[in-house]
Amino acid sequence: MKSEKGITLIILGIYVVVFSIVIALLASLSSYIYNNLGGISDSSIDAVEFNKFNMYFVEDVKTNKQALVRKLADDNNREFIQIAFPDGDVYTYTIGDDSIYKNNQKIAKDISDFNAEGFLKGDKMYIEVSIKIGTDEETNYNKTIDYVLKYWWFERR
Repeated sequence: MKSEKGITLIILGIYVVVFSIVIALLASLSSYIYNNLGGISDSSIDAVEFNKFNMYFVEDVKTNKQALVRKLADDNNREFIQIAFPDGDVYTYTIGDDSIYKNNQKIAKDISDFNAEGFLKGDKMYIEVSIKIGTDEETNYNKTIDYVLKYWWFERR
């Protein structure tokens, strides 16, 4: 009998089984990666929202010596937190709106919880801001910061 070199039916079956296993592993790995990408992108977006608020707020804190922090209610009995500076800048967080506004311009969104308190310690005025950013089901960013208002000044002679 003549020796024929080629692919036999058994080897063809082994190739099909091995490639099927490899494709199944790649499909499950790809599915796992794509399902977890949503959580990664949400947390980075939440940090960006905090950074936008922080950028505006630090600028006002460092240029003002006083601030008025109040918890108020509007005509529809919706509660809101207001931080007003003497130079006219006002930050507002309406409970349930999930956004922070500076002078009626939205600067941060997806804020699940926001609280601010002003207090005086020695000759320095502080504003303590607690912020939670994310959805109601999952808070991705939680931060509490004490901002020190301007307490120094330079005299020109």
